[in-house]
Amino acid sequence: MRPSHAWKSVPVLAPLVFGHRAGDPASVGRAALAAAAFTLAASAGYLVNDVVDAPADRLDPRRARRPIASGALAPLDALLAAALLAAIALGAAYALLPLRVGGGLAIYLALSLSYTCLWKRFPPLGPLVVAGGFVLRVLVGSWAVPVVPSPWLVALTGVLALALALAKREADARAAGGALDSPTRSGSDAPASLRLATDALLVVSLAGYVAYTVAPDTVALHGTTRLAWTAMLVAAALGRFRQRLRRSTPPLGPAEIVASDPWILGFGAAWLAACAWIVAASH
Repeated sequence: MRPSHAWKSVPVLAPLVFGHRAGDPASVGRAALAAAAFTLAASAGYLVNDVVDAPADRLDPRRARRPIASGALAPLDALLAAALLAAIALGAAYALLPLRVGGGLAIYLALSLSYTCLWKRFPPLGPLVVAGGFVLRVLVGSWAVPVVPSPWLVALTGVLALALALAKREADARAAGGALDSPTRSGSDAPASLRLATDALLVVSLAGYVAYTVAPDTVALHGTTRLAWTAMLVAAALGRFRQRLRRSTPPLGPAEIVASDPWILGFGAAWLAACAWIVAASH
């Protein structure tokens, strides 16, 4: 179920912080439940994806050890587990959270299934679908709290998610090009256009975040300009991510880079804590 991907549910919690609800126990509980439900829904999607991709995964040294590809988990058992996880996620959302949260999870599950069966085979559209999944995380988090979804937060999440989706393609290109055990070939096997697009989106993500922190409506909402200082943590995390993406041997995808790098995790935790403290202290 890919524990290394659990961090992808963090955007569900972002509206809790930026919507000034982190001090409300009821809102914290709903946000935590929404994040847990989204993690279960995502795990269901990964299981289905791994069943579909098992023949190709067996030919890839990085993925051949996945439970389904290695034969440790039967495909039928995986599909049954996926159905159970999806049912638990949807049941909890519809029973314990606002109706729109359940609807958002249902849309995510449909999007995940369509990506596995169709969109991932179309390079121009696949990353957009992945980015849409992250945007849904923010919307679900907003509906769970509930707060009005911030256009800034939705847009920045989409741009950063698109950058991560292209980074995944870049890592796959490096692996396919033979950069599995040769540090001297770091990054050179990915097409230059793909690397340039990844870099551009990372820069746009950082620039967009800086613009958000100093925008008049942001300052009016939070009552402070100090959020701009947290851009340094965002820049450090993105810079570290880019370095690992290009230099890791064997090539690692975004999920593995983030989950295994203590610097990125530290910068992310510091950013979230700093944002929470600044927002709370300003009110």
